[in-house]
Parts: sequence; C-alpha cells; structure tokens
Amino acid sequence: MVSAFGSDTIYSTVADPEVDLVSTWEAWVTEMQMQYAMFKITTNPEGTPLELMINRKLRRTTAIGPWYCTNVGNWLQAFFLAVVCREQQRYRELCEIPIDLLREAGESEGTRYNPSSYHWAAALQDFVLHRPGLAENLTAAMELSTPEQAEISDPEYLNKITFPPMNTFLRLVQRDSDRYNQALAQGLALHGDYWTTGDRINDIDGIVSLPLLALACLGYDTAEQDPDFHFDVESGYLPKHLLENSWYGEFPT
Repeated sequence: MVSAFGSDTIYSTVADPEVDLVSTWEAWVTEMQMQYAMFKITTNPEGTPLELMINRKLRRTTAIGPWYCTNVGNWLQAFFLAVVCREQQRYRELCEIPIDLLREAGESEGTRYNPSSYHWAAALQDFVLHRPGLAENLTAAMELSTPEQAEISDPEYLNKITFPPMNTFLRLVQRDSDRYNQALAQGLALHGDYWTTGDRINDIDGIVSLPLLALACLGYDTAEQDPDFHFDVESGYLPKHLLENSWYGEFPT
C-alpha cells in the first residue's frame, strides 16, 4: 500500500485538478524533494554530510542511517513522485537502495508489509536499472497480490488499488499500446470506484492514484519517443499538466 502523500499537494490538486498553476506544480515538486530527502538521510551512513534541494533552497544536513521510515511503502511513494516529476536521477538513485534494507529497516519496529510490495519495488528497480530479474519479480508481485495469496490487506483493496498498477506496468514493459491503455483506463476506473464507495467518498486521499499517474507519465513519455507506442487515456485522475510535463524546468529542482 502506498500511503497518502502531503496535504499541501492533495489540497493544491483539489483546487487545481489539471495543475494549471505553477504553485500546484511546486507543491508536487516539494513533496517529491522531501520524500527523496528522507531516503538520502536514512540510507547514507550516519554522519554523512548532505546537500538537498527542498522548496527552492539548498539545505545542508547529515545522514542518520536507516530508520523505520526507510520502508517499502515510503519507497514506492518516493519513486512514483520522482517519476511524475520526471526526476530521472532521483528515481535512479532510489532504485539503488537494496530491497533487503527496506525490509530490515521498515519492519524493525514490528510493522509488516505484504511480501508482494517487496517484489513490486524490486520489479520497478529492475526496470529502471535494466536488471535481469524484472519478469520474475513482477510475476511474484502480481501473484502475491491476489486475495488468495496476500498475507495483508483486504480483497477489495487488492483488486482495485494494488493489482491494477502492476498490470498496467506489465503492458508498458511489453510495449503493448492497446493493452497498456486498456489496463490503465481500467485501473483508473477501479480507483474511482473504490474511492467513491461508502464513507470513502469523502476521503481526499482518493483524488489521485499516484502509482497509476506515474505509470501514465511513463507511458506518455514513451509515446513521445516511440512512434509504435500510443497513449490514449484521458481521466480526471490524470492531472493534464503533470501528465504532459508542462511545468518541468520552470525552476531549479
């Protein structure tokens, strides 16, 4: 499960759903920078001096070493935010963080994560770093996220929130435009169904699916570069100017 990200980002996007305003883009960038910074601070050796750009200012601090927040849920969030903001260097650095470290630190105080999350993170790392384990890890992630095999989470959440990004990613990796667009559209519809059912309709966390938005950005960028791949999905859950990378380069990040 990917936890809800910062309230400033969410409320800014509620007020500006297509991210027409640079201030909304800045909220996304700042959230991305903070999540990335957390991992730099907690994955470098204790005492390592660091310089981190956050909210247009270069901040100097020192690393503290692994902590319980160095977990797979936060890693997925940080990775997807970096992808949405097109911060390739940042998400490549995140992909260098060992999965074993995420497991050991993240579960150090008793919290447990569905094993599928670790395979999912590993598959994303394999994709970015061109490692050979992609097919094996993605297959394991998808199998372990089924209600029959999952150790944690309820069936509805697994079917509507956890599994669709994995299926969308599979079609992207296969460079199958039609099935990618179908999987993305279906995933967004399931996200909408989940977050508009019962009491969840008032939960602001459902304003966007961060994993699906990130995978949409990857698909959109792929279509820009590959004439044989096309991107056809429109949705209120895909902020136009995040998807189209309209604000990138507006200010140093």
